[in-house]
This record gives sequence, structure tokens and C-alpha cells, in this order.
Amino acid sequence: MDQREMFFTPQGVQSDIRRTRHVKEIPLYAITIIAGFFGIWYLLHQLASETNLLEDLKKLLEESGANSSPGIAVVIGIILFILSIVGGIGALVVFLITYLVMLYKVYADQMSYSIRVSENNYPEIYAKVLEYSYLLGWRKPPEVYVQQMNGQLNAFTCWIPGRVFIQLNAEIVDIAYMEHKDFDTIFFVMAHEFGHAYLHHVQLYYTFWNTFVNFIPVIGPYVLMPLLSRAREYSADRVAQALTGGKNQIECMMLLAAGRHAYKYTNVYDYMAWVDKRRFSGLERFARFMVNMLADHPIMPYRTAAILDPYRRSGKLL
Repeated sequence: MDQREMFFTPQGVQSDIRRTRHVKEIPLYAITIIAGFFGIWYLLHQLASETNLLEDLKKLLEESGANSSPGIAVVIGIILFILSIVGGIGALVVFLITYLVMLYKVYADQMSYSIRVSENNYPEIYAKVLEYSYLLGWRKPPEVYVQQMNGQLNAFTCWIPGRVFIQLNAEIVDIAYMEHKDFDTIFFVMAHEFGHAYLHHVQLYYTFWNTFVNFIPVIGPYVLMPLLSRAREYSADRVAQALTGGKNQIECMMLLAAGRHAYKYTNVYDYMAWVDKRRFSGLERFARFMVNMLADHPIMPYRTAAILDPYRRSGKLL
């Protein structure tokens, strides 16, 4: 068995993924959990302010004569405390139910409008689904669907209890079966989505805190969440490199930049030489910094540079 064959084993692939996962992803996720608690506190504080809970309690104590009877005040306080806990648990249950309903709606959309990849529909892609599932140690392969999305180049991964499913937009699949006969680029796109699933980016316990972080003004939605999202994208790219051996990784980046018609005719090295030029003014560099800062995916120069990095270091977040 040569070195390449040793690498393409479940143990080799998974070891490579652990080694090349973005170094800031786990710390950012830990910060997200902490920030999520602050987000919950902020949300409850806002709700209490809007409902004038403290004023109502003060009025209730005054009307009941509780100012001259500490025992009554304690009883009323305990009752309100219990009601607040019950109300908080109820709100959490409603949130979780609503969230799951939203996820099942996305899954229902796949069953209603998409074509499921199988042995008979897109068999070449289905073979890779089985291969990647084996390399990642999954007993149950994810469901993969193809859906026409009016020209949009995209793919995404989603989760519902008991299963993971992936959507490949038909506009991407077209380059394999029609325009360029380019299956390897499709496989890299799909492997990237496998990466999100393998690293648990779509599971409920991972995404639960995101909602509450967004309640923290400015810092949550415009700083912390984009940072974590960009780190996740870099990590998923590394999973794709591990699963595919990096085959057609540059074509994949150029597909996202130039589109499915022209990407094969784009010189990535000329592209990188231009975006890395030092002659840009300070204002231009700041403008690009702000675009990246607010983006949930790394901007294309940073993402391409990470893909091209021979040492496979963590990509640039800021």
C-alpha cells in the first residue's frame, strides 16, 4: 500500500481533518455559547422592560398591603419566580418546536421539488456519496438532492432529527452532465457540504446558540457570528480537500467567482496576482476589510489563498 492509499482510509482522512480544522473555530464556538447566555439574558431583560413586570409587581405589592406584611411579599415573589421559570421553559419549548418545524419545512421542500440522488438518478454522484460516507465513518449516508434554482450557484447542508441532507443546485450539477463534463468540481462542492455535516455545523446543539447571539446588539450579528461562519467555511474546505485529495479545488473556487460558463477559462494565478497587489490605497484595503468583516463566507481572495496554501494553515478571518 503506497502513501496515497494509506491516506485515503477512514483513519487517514479523519486524522487529516482534525489536523487542518481552522484553529479559531472551536474557541469562537465556545465564545458563541457564552455570548448565547448573554443573548438570552438580554432578550429576557427586554421582554421584562416591555411588559413592565417590575412595575406590575410593585403595584401588586402595594394593592395587597405587602409593604406592611413581608410574608405576603415573599409568597408573591416566589409565585412570580415560579411563573417566570415556567414561562421561560414554555418559551424555550415553543422556540425549539418552531425551529424544528422550519427545518422540516426545508426537508419537505426537498421531497416536493428536488430529485434524490440514487443508483439510478445521478449514479456518479451517488457513488461519491457512498465513498465519502465510508471515509468519514458514517453508517448512514446523507440524502443528497438536486433542485433547479433559476441559475443560482449554491449548495447547502441541513439537519433534521435522525438524518442529514444536502442540496446541490442543478446549475452546479449541469457542469458535470452538460457543459464541461466536470464531475471533480462537483465532488469538491459536495465534499465541502459533507464537511459541514461531519463537523456538526448543522446540528441543533451547534446552531442553537446562534439565534440568541444575534440578540446582542452589533457584536452578535455583525462581528461574532460572521467570524464563526468564516471559520466554519475554512474548516469545511479542509474536509473537502481531505476527501478529494484536493482535486479540482481551484476550479471550484473559480466556479464560485466566474460562474459555470467561464470558470474553466480563468487563470487563478493571474487572479491572485491582481488581488494581492500592494498598490491598493488604504481606503481600498479598508473597504475590502469591511466586506470580509461582514461576510459569512471568506471573501474569494482569502478563501482561494487558503486553498492554495501548501501547508494548509488556517485561513485569514480578518
